[in-house]
Amino acid sequence: MKLAFSTLGCPDWEIDRILEMARANGFEGVELRHYKGSLDLPKVLGGFPGGVAEFRRRFTRAGVEICCVDSSVRLTDADASISEGERMIELAMGLGSPYVRVFGGDVPEGESRESCFRRAADKLSRLGKKAAQRGKRVLLETHDAFSSGAEVAELLALTNEEGTGVLWDLHHPYRQGESPKGTAGLIASRTYHTHVKDSKTGAGYALLGEGDVPLQELVKELQAAGYTGYLSLEWEKAWHPELAAGEVAFPQAARYLSELLAELGIRRG
Repeated sequence: MKLAFSTLGCPDWEIDRILEMARANGFEGVELRHYKGSLDLPKVLGGFPGGVAEFRRRFTRAGVEICCVDSSVRLTDADASISEGERMIELAMGLGSPYVRVFGGDVPEGESRESCFRRAADKLSRLGKKAAQRGKRVLLETHDAFSSGAEVAELLALTNEEGTGVLWDLHHPYRQGESPKGTAGLIASRTYHTHVKDSKTGAGYALLGEGDVPLQELVKELQAAGYTGYLSLEWEKAWHPELAAGEVAFPQAARYLSELLAELGIRRG
């Protein structure tokens, strides 16, 4: 397994600071959510000196992978357009990133769950097909109305498209009452990327190992399923400014996860 962090935890940082943090702390990858305070990654990276191609070259020269590109797509939105997802797939092409994250979204008030899931499955199928044509994959995160492994598995069964998969946020299914083993049995075989975070019941997010999410048990389940991808810290500093700065959270996560992998006998890289 490899280690990464999401720029959700450093929303205002520029490329030099991001790469310095990754290299200094042994992160093999970075997941792009914000850049220089913007969520519109195609626009802001298009304005990078030298464009997307130069942004990618800077990461390549530093030996750091752009391991996932995070969109704000919500599949249950009533709008049938998938244009934002298509823009992000094209961005992933330019960046050399294998995955684009999408949200399932929530069930709109007054709409049946069945109707909502059908629309979400149709959008995910279309995006997955476009992603597969470009050698990429669209990942549905365990989030919103799809926070449990059971709900994600249900939508994927309706989709049945090669270019789709799961981003397993290890935190959310557990908080929905699923056991690590239960979630793993539902989605581990379709999981291509993960988000790692910790929290204390009733007290919000915490540094890794300082909450009560069973991270060791969750990583064991990934190991048992043969997962070899990234453990990506999703430190929600952009949404929760009271959290510790990235300068604190990122090195702490690198130490914690490195020690955890070593304890479990899991090979890095």
